[in-house]
Amino acid sequence: MKLLRNVFLVLLLFLLSAAGCVFYAFKIEPYRLKTNEYTINKTQSDSTPVKIIQISDLHIKEDFTCKRLEKVVNKVNSQNPDIILFTGDLYDNYAAYSDDENITAALQELKAAHGKIAVWGNRDYGGGASRQYESIMQEAGFTLLKNENLSVTLNDQKEILFTGLDDSLLGHPLMPYTAGSDDSDYSILLTHEPDIIDEYMDNNYDLVLSGHSHGGQINIPFLPAVNEKAVETTALSTKYSGGMYHLKEDPDTTLYVNTGIGTTHISARFGVVPEVAVFYVSL
Repeated sequence: MKLLRNVFLVLLLFLLSAAGCVFYAFKIEPYRLKTNEYTINKTQSDSTPVKIIQISDLHIKEDFTCKRLEKVVNKVNSQNPDIILFTGDLYDNYAAYSDDENITAALQELKAAHGKIAVWGNRDYGGGASRQYESIMQEAGFTLLKNENLSVTLNDQKEILFTGLDDSLLGHPLMPYTAGSDDSDYSILLTHEPDIIDEYMDNNYDLVLSGHSHGGQINIPFLPAVNEKAVETTALSTKYSGGMYHLKEDPDTTLYVNTGIGTTHISARFGVVPEVAVFYVSL
């Protein structure tokens, strides 16, 4: 009897733990929002570094409405950024849920001293989103780049070159020209899907920023097979699935894969807290 009771208690504890994990994954972690900060020094300079904030993969839908977007806006604005970057996927499925007026108004509240820049993600094409995405971002004060360059001049007259590529899954990415031939003090490549960076190793960018992967959304300790399967479900983000990469093929280029804010497929996250990435870049 004692043995059966112990087995029952172990099973009960296991079931309660599993239920707690499921509850956390669906009802707590997706609603969290953390700030990850990184210092990137191109030169040893005494000048104040430029503060660049990247957000990605909002995936606005029935359980991620304008109300939750306002929390993101407040978090970003509290950082007083110099530049805000959005690396794609505004809506999850535009045909299933859209709220253009309120979403545009919320995005308008994002404030950056030297501007806001965005690129296209694969979800910005599907479900009719392609007909609205450009106007939403432009009305919200973003410069939307599609295979284009934009040079931003800072207060000290130094320049950062931003190149924004079209989405690699549903768009037609094309490098406008080699960044290495530009006279800017720093160069940043924006592309929604990270794995395509291998095609642009010869373009001499200092920093590449992407998203798309969500870090798999699920990262369960001691279960690497589950985590790898979660990452593999997202095309073009299996080699670079989340975080900072110092590329062996091009040691002068740093890649950062933002694990995003929203969710897709299932409205759950576990071990991959929604993030706002803050980069302090010394030019």
